[in-house]
Parts: sequence; C-alpha cells; structure tokens
Amino acid sequence: MAEAELTKIGKLFFLIFLLIFLISFKSLFAQTTITAKLSDDKIGVGEIFTLSVTIDNSVGKITIPDIDGLMLRGTSKSVNMMYSSGSLKTIQTYSYNYVAIKEGFYTIDKITVKANNNTYIANPVSIEVVSDSVRNSILNKPEGDSFERFMNYREDIMVNNTINKKEFYIYEPIYIEQKAYSHVPVNVIGISKIPDRNDFLVYTDSSERNSYTEIIDGKRVNVIPLKKEVLFAVKQGEKNILTTPFVFEKNNMFYDRIQYGEEEFDIKILSLPSAKDYKNFSGAVGDFKFNTKINKTNINIGDEVLISIEVIGEGNISIINMPNLNDDIKNYFSVYQPKIFETNWFENNKMIGKKTKEYILVATNKGNYTIENIDFCYFSPNDKSYTNIYAKNINLFIDGNKNYNNSQATLNIGNDTKKTEIMQIRNNIIKKQNDKNFKLLNINIIYIYVLLMIAISIIIYNFEKIKKLKFLNGNNKISNMDEILEYYNKKNRIEYCKAIKEFLIKNINKKFNIDLKDNEDLYKELKNKNVDEETIKNIKDIIDSCQFELYSGNSINKNEDYHTKAINILKETDKLK
Repeated sequence: MAEAELTKIGKLFFLIFLLIFLISFKSLFAQTTITAKLSDDKIGVGEIFTLSVTIDNSVGKITIPDIDGLMLRGTSKSVNMMYSSGSLKTIQTYSYNYVAIKEGFYTIDKITVKANNNTYIANPVSIEVVSDSVRNSILNKPEGDSFERFMNYREDIMVNNTINKKEFYIYEPIYIEQKAYSHVPVNVIGISKIPDRNDFLVYTDSSERNSYTEIIDGKRVNVIPLKKEVLFAVKQGEKNILTTPFVFEKNNMFYDRIQYGEEEFDIKILSLPSAKDYKNFSGAVGDFKFNTKINKTNINIGDEVLISIEVIGEGNISIINMPNLNDDIKNYFSVYQPKIFETNWFENNKMIGKKTKEYILVATNKGNYTIENIDFCYFSPNDKSYTNIYAKNINLFIDGNKNYNNSQATLNIGNDTKKTEIMQIRNNIIKKQNDKNFKLLNINIIYIYVLLMIAISIIIYNFEKIKKLKFLNGNNKISNMDEILEYYNKKNRIEYCKAIKEFLIKNINKKFNIDLKDNEDLYKELKNKNVDEETIKNIKDIIDSCQFELYSGNSINKNEDYHTKAINILKETDKLK
C-alpha cells in the first residue's frame, strides 16, 4: 500500500476514534467547575490587580466583558493535569492583569466559560478603586538605593530580586522572585548562566506572564516578570543562593545589550527538631490540611468501598509518607494495592501541593468494623513544632443482604468535627472474573480499545515523520535531532542555530567523504562533486541564515524552522551518487 494511502487511512482512523473517545468517555470526567478570584479587594488608581479564572476538570473558552474604568494589560495561563480513580482531572487557570484607571466600586459578574458544549457562569467578584495608592506602596514597590536611583532616571533598567526570609528549616519552601523595571523599551534575550542549585530541590513557576506598566511614586514604569522559583533545602548549614542573570536588549539594538539580575542571598538552613515523640512523622514540612473521605458506610458483602486519604497544603508533598490503614481491616475486606496521586500549582504566590492515597476495598465478611487511628503528622515552620491531625473513627456496617442506602460517618479534622464527604463511585471499578454481568465491551475495556486504536492511528498518521527520523538516525550516529528540536521548542535560537549548522555540515561531510569546516571550501568541494547549483545554494542559505542569527542576535523570520529545510536537503543529497 502506498505511503500516501496509509497516511489518509491514518487520518481517518485517528479522527473516527478520537470522536468516539470524546463522546464515550465524557462520563469519566468529573463535573466542571468555574471559579473566579481577585488578587485584591481594594486598589488605587493606576495600580495593577489580577483576576484569576480557574476551570476545574475541563478546557474551555473564557469571555470577560469590558468594564469601563478597568483596563486589561496582559494575560497568562497555567495548566495542571492529574489522573485519579479512572478520571483525568485538568486544572486550568487564566490570569488577567488589569490596571485601575477610574475610582469606583466594580463588580465583575458576567464571566462565562464555554466547555463540553455547555456555558458556565463564574461567581461574581468585586473590587473597590480609590484615589490613593494602596497596593503598590505596600506590596509592589521595591526598596533600597538602587530603586531610588532607578526612579530618578539614573538607570534605564533595574532587576529586583526578593526572597521570603533568611532562615529556613530543611524542606521548608524558599520563594525567590525576579522582576525587571525599565524606563525604556527592552527585550529579554535570555539568561547568561544557570545558577548552581546543589543541595536544593527546585520548582519553577511555568506560567506565562506578560509585561505591564505600573505607576509608582507618580511615575509610570514598565514591569517585566522574569522568574519565580521555589527551593527546598535538603541539607542544613549556611548556604549562598545566586539569582539568575538575565540579558536585556535596549531599544531593539542587538549591540546595546546588558546583563542584570545576579544577586547573592546568604541564608541559613536549620535542622528539624527531634521527632522521637512523633513516630508517625510523615516528613512533611509546611502547613497542611488532612482529610479522609469514604463513599459509603452501609455496605454488603461483595461491595466495593473507596477510601481516600488526602493531604493538601503549602510544602513539598513529594517527600510525604502517607498514612496507612491498619492490617486488621483484612479480616473484613480484601484490600487492593493503594494508588497515590500528586499535583502542584501556584496560588497567591505560594506553591500548593496535593497528595491523595486511594484504597479500594471489597467486603468479604459480615459484621461491623471500625477504621481507626488514621492520623497525619507534619512539622510547622511557623509554629516551630510538630502537629498531629487525627481523623475520627469510621464505622462500617457490613450486611449479607443488599442494602445500598449510604449513611454518613463523622470525621474529626483537627479540632473541627465535620461530616464525611460522601463520594460517588462507579459500580464497575472492580469486577470478579466469574461475574456474570461482566461484558467484553464494558466502559473500561472500551477505554483500552480506543486508546490502543488511537495509538495505532497516530503511528500511521506520522509515518512520514517516523521515516524521516529513521533516515536521520539510521546508521550515521551523528544526528542530534532531539537536541535540535528541544532548542527550537524552547526558542533558544543561539544553540539551535549552532546545532543546525553542525548537523548539516557533518552529514554533508560524511555523505561526500570530505572533512571541511570552512564554508567556502565546502561549497567548492560540493561543486567538484557535481552537486547541482540549486542544492549548493540551499545549503548556503541555511548556513548563512544561522550565522546571521549567531552574530546579529536576530532572525530573518521569527522562530524560523531550519531543521525541516536541512532534512529535505539531506534527503536530496542522499540520492546522489
């Protein structure tokens, strides 16, 4: 079968099964919720505030009405995804930066989101705009002589680096934020070096943030968010942290480049106090909430029960050891291997983590059983002490007769008494092999079938690309296409152009058994090898374009794709004798 026909069939299969997937598994996703939140409830004229709209469990298009008196200055987006209990959960947050231009009380109450063929309306939010400065003077205005010099126009650019404090416990969050301020048009070219982060676990806020303007001390300045980092120290002692140096280009002139941003912070990392009296210490350092959920408490032999143990809070959740159920539960239940899910996101300039441990139990014996002693222990840097959170006992009633009336248990979360959250669980989470109701085409099996067919279709659809990669990587062992594509996707044009130039020259040298790095000699040798003028011209165009970018710092076309052109040229030269 011809490659073109395979490609067409692949496209058709891909579209058909993608449609089936989207339609058939809509029920697998949790209910979509839309939440709006403001960074401030009061702001001054000329100051910046942020409206955040979070779409939980879906992806949609947001519509926000124009509001007279508030001017939109930029947007950003962050996405977190988590697969849990057979459901794919997506948390998508859009951030809208507004500048207040007129006094008044504003209510934003017509925020709509179109998702899953439905229209959702977010909760209304309100903000008061007053004449006097509120937020900038308290929160945003940098301090120190360097900022004073900048505001007096003695400097064109200034980078303000902040750290939340100078003493930390091991695994306590360390927040470093970098912002640039400028009076003149500037471009951020990139970073000049990557600072050393030994002895630290590092997380970077990957949200895209646009520059905006602020009015500070009556003067309008440009603000460019550069970088947000969260560090977790793994060793105690005195530490030196260097911030990231950035390269700026003033007035779009490649020869007018300057470096700012490198600064050293001296901090002290403290060891945790002895935990000998807290044998259940989980390793968590920060501030957390602990929650236990169960889907039902009145059950029948053979019924499935879902128990979720959830920890959420500010801190590094990846190191947390989650609590376990007691072994005596096996006298009444078959206990399946628990699954653990975790995710992180930034909220109000803090990194929030969530870790969930899910148990699926199947009742095996009649009687009453109490799940007890579920507790969670963490160290609070603010209180400088260990904290235990206990859940109240959960009473389960197992009957031999069918009775699906769910009752509510009571859990003690900290010092507060709350009702257990009753969760819905699909009846087909677990099916015994001898279950007569089991069907070959149940929802879980279809899920696997569709995913398998989508994978096959993608392979067929990308047959040409796979063939191209095979050509590149065949037996020559000099292809660095993965590295090239990584530079291209990250828009690192300097390394991208270097890699393309090297890739093209090495492959041409190998093809024609020559070893020349000088471009002019290479072109002459290719002419001697009877390579046609057009091919030589195409090779020269790519090399010249790469050199132009390397020396000037600018591309002819923004983010121009050289690697595809290079691949096509090599395919043509491969046909030559």
